[in-house]
Amino acid sequence: MSILTEAGIEVKRSWFKGLSFCVITAALSNLLLSGLTPPDAYGALGQINIRLTGMVVALGCTVDPNDVNKPVQLGEWATRHLKKTGQATSPVPFTILLTGCTASGVTTRFTGAKDTLNPELLALKSDDKSFASGIAVQIMDSKGQRIPMGSNAPRGVVDERGNVTLSFLANYVATGNDSVKPGTADADTEFTLLYD
Repeated sequence: MSILTEAGIEVKRSWFKGLSFCVITAALSNLLLSGLTPPDAYGALGQINIRLTGMVVALGCTVDPNDVNKPVQLGEWATRHLKKTGQATSPVPFTILLTGCTASGVTTRFTGAKDTLNPELLALKSDDKSFASGIAVQIMDSKGQRIPMGSNAPRGVVDERGNVTLSFLANYVATGNDSVKPGTADADTEFTLLYD
């Protein structure tokens, strides 16, 4: 489909997989009508091509205000519970409620500083000497399967009202034999939502 406007600009549109690519071809007719001549009077008028691209996306979900910057208390544990590599504390459940979803499903990806001894785990903050060491935080799906840092969690299905509750577990895991040092054991993670 082509449209020629009064300004001498021809707009061509082609559709490919739902995306609109517009190519605007401007003839130098206004230049000629204004009395100016092109640099090469006997050559081609010239052509200016501008490609405009874009994408139409569905709006995502809204994170429930109570789940933004949500603290998850993993508890206070004696170092004897974390003496050997792989020993873990009891998992603590937490959820993320999403509302107003337009997609049929949502996948979550947790990111953050990876533990140096086990990059599948979330590293503890180590801002000063009062922080614990020799342990990291494990995030799991609701069935207790580990979700490695940077990997996708199982897909959450959106209900007919456009809501989905994503359920997870978290706990401490020892990353080195007899190397656990007591102290504050905080960690920060961010999550990304991927829509179907």
